[in-house]
Amino acid sequence: MIIYLNLREELKREPFKEIELKIPLKDLDLPENYYIEDKEIDVKLHLLKDKDGYVITITLNTSINMSCDRCLTVFPQKFDFTESILFTKKLPKHQELSEEDLYSEYLEDEEKFNLNEFVREEIIVNTPMKVLCSEDCKGLCSYCGINKNEESCDCEIVMKRKESPFAKLQKLLK
Repeated sequence: MIIYLNLREELKREPFKEIELKIPLKDLDLPENYYIEDKEIDVKLHLLKDKDGYVITITLNTSINMSCDRCLTVFPQKFDFTESILFTKKLPKHQELSEEDLYSEYLEDEEKFNLNEFVREEIIVNTPMKVLCSEDCKGLCSYCGINKNEESCDCEIVMKRKESPFAKLQKLLK
C-alpha cells in the first residue's frame, strides 16, 4: 500500500509537524539484493514549511537482510541515519549545481507526496557501495567455492604451484 502525504494540508495550521509511522518493507519495492520479509520499519518524519517549499527530515533506525558481496552470506545490514531534504516547486535556473542543490529535489505535487518512494530512495542512497557482513570478511575461495570465514583450504597454494613457470621442473624430479 502506497502512503501519500498532503504536505499543504499537514502544515496548514503549524509551520512544522512530526510524524511517526510504520511502513511494511514489502511496500517499498526495493531491488532484489534486499531480502524482503514480513517486517515493518519505523520511520520518523519532521516536516517544516520553508519559503521555497518543504524541508523533510527522515530518521530511520532499522536493519534489512542483505547478501554479503564477498561471501554471499545473508546478514542484517543496519540503517541508522537522519537526512534532511528540501522539496521545492522552483525549477533550478542555472546549469551548475551548488552544494545546496545536492540536498534538494523538485516537488511535483505537494498534495500527493509519495512517502514510500521517498523512504525507498533514502534506503538505497544510504546503502554502502560494497555490502559486507564484516570488514574482515575473507570471501569465497575462487577455486573450490568454500566460505573462507567458516573453513580453510589450500587451493591457492596448490594452484600457484601448478601454474608456476617452474612447475615443469617438478616432473624432472620424479
